[in-house]
Amino acid sequence: MKRLFICMAVISATVSGFSSCNNDDETVNPLQGQTADLCIQTEITSAETGLRSTKAALSSFPEGSALSLFVTNGTLGSNYPQGPYNNVKAEYKSGKWELTPAVKLGDTPATVFAFYPYGAAYTNGVSNMNIYHTNQVDYMYGTNAEGQGNINRDNPNVRLRMKHALSLLRFNIKKMNYPGEGKLTRIEVANINGRIDLRSAATLNIASGELTYIDRYYDPAYIENANGLYTIAEDDAINPQEVLVMPVNKTSADGSILIRFFIDGAIYNYNVPVNTAWKQGTKYLYNVTFNGTELIIDDIIITDWTEGAKGEINLY
Repeated sequence: MKRLFICMAVISATVSGFSSCNNDDETVNPLQGQTADLCIQTEITSAETGLRSTKAALSSFPEGSALSLFVTNGTLGSNYPQGPYNNVKAEYKSGKWELTPAVKLGDTPATVFAFYPYGAAYTNGVSNMNIYHTNQVDYMYGTNAEGQGNINRDNPNVRLRMKHALSLLRFNIKKMNYPGEGKLTRIEVANINGRIDLRSAATLNIASGELTYIDRYYDPAYIENANGLYTIAEDDAINPQEVLVMPVNKTSADGSILIRFFIDGAIYNYNVPVNTAWKQGTKYLYNVTFNGTELIIDDIIITDWTEGAKGEINLY
């Protein structure tokens, strides 16, 4: 039996990093013709997402994180007059962002485009901005947040609003009336043979968030640990597992995408229903109940990570 119930909810929490300035309240306005150093803050809109490593969904940036910044006169690919400032490295150290090289702002309003994580090979932010779900990195992109006025030498402190480029599947897993150990070693999201609903690589437009899928890349998204990702607890899901996947516009058939759970040496499959969509920047919550025979998803609720769907998966 497979049952699906969908409801929508939006829950968001904003997490901000501190500015790369020492003290915003003591900023001194430069004289005419002088420049001021750009300072950045970051915020990530997310919901109940635990921070574990760079290979997991992020709700804040940990120490040592780095962004690629592209400082423009308003259009991605254009050069700022005091620049060019293409692929400036912003590194998060001791609660503030440090820019290398420093960015000098003049009278011209600056629009900053950001990409996470930093890559030394990026040029002007227009080309080669490729993302993949095979490495389980939470790619993000962003630009000047609304409502802060022109960013220039008189107002050099920019707040960057970062958005998630992938989709997030989160699994709360428990067991019921199952006598085995319940050692979970892998969760895999994959196409069945002959289907290409799930892509694994795309080029990201960091100004708009638009994805252009790269042909020939249809690899699974998965998390794995041979020693055990998690030993499933009785009647209580205590350690949620998360898999980042490339957004899916719509599945073409029941089971064209499978979610596979590897438990105690056996594989349990869930056939993702036809017309399922996993949207960019959205989190889909699946409650999984395992008793050792087959997999059923019941009462899926989409919230947002922006939160997406939440549902019940029963493994019989």
